[in-house]
Amino acid sequence: MAKNYTEQEIQILAKSTIGKSFSEIEKTFSKNKEYNLEETTSYVMEDTVPYGNKKKKENKAYFGHTFETNVYDYDINSTSAPDFEKAGIELKVTPYKRNKNNTLSAKERLVLNIINYMEEYKNTFYTSHFWYKNNKIQIIWYLFEPNVPKKDLKVTHEKLFTFPEEDLPTIINDWEFIINKIKEGKAHELSEADTMYLGACTKGTNGQTVRPQPCSSIMAKQRAFCLKQSYMTTLVRKYIGNYEDVEKILKNTKDTFADFIDNVINKYKNKTQKELIQELNIEPDTTAKNLNGMIVARMFNVKSNLRKTDEFQKANIVPKTIRVEEDGTIEQSMSFPCFSFIDIANTDFENSDIKEELETTKYMFFVFKKDNKDYVFKGIKLWNMPQNLIETNVKNMYDKTKEVILNGNIVKTIRKDGKRVTNFPGMKENKVCHVRPHGQDSDDVLPLPVKDNFTGLNEYTKHCFWINNKYLEEILKEFI
Repeated sequence: MAKNYTEQEIQILAKSTIGKSFSEIEKTFSKNKEYNLEETTSYVMEDTVPYGNKKKKENKAYFGHTFETNVYDYDINSTSAPDFEKAGIELKVTPYKRNKNNTLSAKERLVLNIINYMEEYKNTFYTSHFWYKNNKIQIIWYLFEPNVPKKDLKVTHEKLFTFPEEDLPTIINDWEFIINKIKEGKAHELSEADTMYLGACTKGTNGQTVRPQPCSSIMAKQRAFCLKQSYMTTLVRKYIGNYEDVEKILKNTKDTFADFIDNVINKYKNKTQKELIQELNIEPDTTAKNLNGMIVARMFNVKSNLRKTDEFQKANIVPKTIRVEEDGTIEQSMSFPCFSFIDIANTDFENSDIKEELETTKYMFFVFKKDNKDYVFKGIKLWNMPQNLIETNVKNMYDKTKEVILNGNIVKTIRKDGKRVTNFPGMKENKVCHVRPHGQDSDDVLPLPVKDNFTGLNEYTKHCFWINNKYLEEILKEFI
């Protein structure tokens, strides 16, 4: 168990590690088990001290364990209480990264406590184990740098974190959604993308660890409460940098994010594009490709892309405008970013970007349906891919794509008009998703890990995953 540190002592020790690498932290604190808290911030490490005094497994837990066993001098444990029970503080060590455009992002979600399906559903939010353990968190941030050994990564910032007043209603709403799923006997259907800020992520070996649930005989994947990576990114940008220009939607309101969205949608629902253009003071250029996107942004009174706002980033919600024709059809499938052929060849589905995207992302479809030569805003649908489809249809598409790439069997034949026909999974063989080109033209290519057998090419036109337009029609059938 952790020592009975006070809140002040916990913070003094946290601050004393800033600027140090993990190997320096091990050297510093393994040598000075009997340190003076007032002097730790100015302690000068002696290079003669041998590296560490304990063997650490080179795994993800290394960083947290370094703080537990060295800085705070307590044994690694899985107790259900906060790490510092007397102070009511949980300890978390988490990475962030610098992106190519020089902005900062969280590298991963912040995993909190395991969800005890058999007990947590009996509680209210403020009597829950989640709140008891996580209402105050001492966060230690270190900068992740590729190709740098773990022990050489450096701690840069710390924050004694409590949930901001404006975020708490949404956190409570998320917790209640997860608990209600358990009460309905649907813990096996939980997905991290179900909720806004607080998620239920898989926890265990390859997501295959299961445990019983109270209201169903179906075994459910073991899951933990987590602060989503998108939410953690907003904390990184707020407390470390790159936060100043982020627009907020929730201003001077105690509504939850979901309630606020409902109020906005109800205000503009069933109005035509022409009416919305006039009401929202948009220049009447109906030829603009992003017209519906402009309309949606103005609905929420934001100047930038809605996706870049504080709340949409925290919740990892991707807004998508969908046009439905008069006959109820959706002409366009929904694309994802182009994938790397080499990355696909070297990555199994369990660790793939597409699986991570679909399990953690919620999509907000803004539906415009054509009626008498004008498009009418019919409303929104918040949607995330059901877990059973991710593990079947999406996995089958991914595995087939990887097989085609690795075997060098991309091109099946070339038509008379010169267009290539590929072996990638198409819409006819998968009702949910498919693969097709997404480059600017045939010269917009990426390298292949294996030369294509049919053409002899060692690079190929950019491709991406798509959600089928017919499946979108099924998702949005209430608007059709």
